Amino acid sequence: MFLLLALACVALAWWALWRTRRRRLLALADQLPGPPALPVLGNALMLIRNPEGIFVIFENLKQEYGRAFRFWLGLDLNYCISEPDYVKILLQSRKLNERGPQYKYMVDFLGYGILSGSGPVWRKRRKLISPNYNHKAIENYSYVFNEETGILLQRLRARPAGESFNIYEEVVKTTTYTVCQTLFGLSREQTLSLPYLQEIVNETHQMYAEAFMRMTKWYLQIEPYYWLSQYYPRHKKFIQKTKHMADAVVKHRVKKLDDTSLIELDDSEIANKHDMFSTADKLILAKSIDYDDMLKQIFTIFTTSQETSANIASFLLLMMAYHPECQEKLYAEIKEVFGEEDRHVTDEDVKRMPYLDMVFKEVVRLFPIAAMVQRTVMEDIDISHGVTLPAGSSLIVLIFHMHRDEQFWLDPDAFDPERFSPERSAARHPYCYIPFSLGSMNCLGRHFGTKLVKTICIRVLREFRLTSPETYADLKLLCAVSVESVNGYPVFLNPRLN
Repeated sequence: MFLLLALACVALAWWALWRTRRRRLLALADQLPGPPALPVLGNALMLIRNPEGIFVIFENLKQEYGRAFRFWLGLDLNYCISEPDYVKILLQSRKLNERGPQYKYMVDFLGYGILSGSGPVWRKRRKLISPNYNHKAIENYSYVFNEETGILLQRLRARPAGESFNIYEEVVKTTTYTVCQTLFGLSREQTLSLPYLQEIVNETHQMYAEAFMRMTKWYLQIEPYYWLSQYYPRHKKFIQKTKHMADAVVKHRVKKLDDTSLIELDDSEIANKHDMFSTADKLILAKSIDYDDMLKQIFTIFTTSQETSANIASFLLLMMAYHPECQEKLYAEIKEVFGEEDRHVTDEDVKRMPYLDMVFKEVVRLFPIAAMVQRTVMEDIDISHGVTLPAGSSLIVLIFHMHRDEQFWLDPDAFDPERFSPERSAARHPYCYIPFSLGSMNCLGRHFGTKLVKTICIRVLREFRLTSPETYADLKLLCAVSVESVNGYPVFLNPRLN
């Protein structure tokens, strides 16, 4: 009894001290409306449900409190924003150049990299590899994009006729082998020999889902509880597999650099010859990155490039299967550009395909790479009449919900590529659509992913008419950092005769 009383006194003293230290933040918290919060837990109990329910929870909160409301995730104060005027200011502000606290649950297997990092180290590393994602670099990747898509077509032709299957499982192989040959500079044979490659591809979805669970479920953020949970052993095994894979990438590239004497170049020579190096090479040659961290950076580049590209391509192909009239319109555009010729897709081809671009934009509107992004407020920032986001709080931009807001989009949940026609786009708020985020922390791989996805989809749809055993009304979504389909991406392949 005495022990319980002592623990209660300690807890009350700690709570009083916390409130004293955070009194300014607490005073400013109520400038925006939000749901009533419990001591310590805040509003965290609202998120104890499956990942499919997250979208509904935040949509209901938006409907009740508006496009700017507060939400306590434990002791962390979050301002949830889906108002384009605020988003424009906030995501481009230097006061919000740090990722939010929930990203720490991805650091174990991604390190402080492109997806989970921020600050000076993150900026230096992003600057280091940015040239490998620019337009010139992507032009040089075009041959691999097309060759791997050709191999994808061979696998699709060999599938049993009339059998429904999850097309993601085939597409992700293509994006995986493509990333390893382009961003890492490996040969196809070296790629196929990477240890645990297929296991990592198969398990990545689950790891992201579990990382998101830790971000949103308060009890999984208690370290002793997490260590005893079913997730921790799986998490540790996955990290070991990613390190083995990344280590093999490094060994292949070190041998290549040694064989060509490039590893002996000094920093100024490396800067002058940066076009000769893959992203892996640049991390290997950087003097300030320790080996373990380098392995995490390599895995970050891998997963943010191959998994997201496969996800978008699979959604695009599934949308075509669900919407045959859109598929036929896109097929007509493909035929107009390519005729009867089965050849590589070029940048000039893509530029001549406005309807493909509208389809792509509609897909990433409905299924954005990141459903929501979180930033730490480093300094007080004013967002409107007398409303200040205080330092120490966090900003959450509800991208998914802004992309489906009926004030900005007619029939927002419908699939309608024509909403991205020049006329309709011009009449819309320019910041209600941010599929690749905004500002200095925008998606580095957006051009890489766009070109790869379009190459895959052009060549698959040129050869096959897709249908699905499901309809668009059957589609169920979950949030696992990115937006995913609960039931996969089931399609039938119907070979075209002309």
